[in-house]
Amino acid sequence: MTKEEYKKKCLEFEEAKMYDGRGEYNGYICQKCGYTVATLYKDKGVTPFIIKCPKCGEESIHRITSRTAPPEHPKTSKVKNWVRPTFEQFVKLSPATQEHVLNGGLVWEEELCQI
Repeated sequence: MTKEEYKKKCLEFEEAKMYDGRGEYNGYICQKCGYTVATLYKDKGVTPFIIKCPKCGEESIHRITSRTAPPEHPKTSKVKNWVRPTFEQFVKLSPATQEHVLNGGLVWEEELCQI
């Protein structure tokens, strides 16, 4: 995929009739330990319903949606941003993650900083 093709695909997502959660906070609550992963949509796109808990490795399920940032709490993460990668970041992603992005998916901003 070329940079121009990727840009065109990203523009299609902006115009698509799909959920636009920009500015919304979400909470993924671990089913085992109760830890909450707080996230924020920075771009228009889709995110997983279940993620891996960073504390115990079990399933965390999307349970909270709010326009208000979560209060600081020991059992709640700092807010992680959902974003669409730049083309330069996209080409460094795994094939499975690239496919997710090409289907309108977003990834965590902090993960993009590590590639």
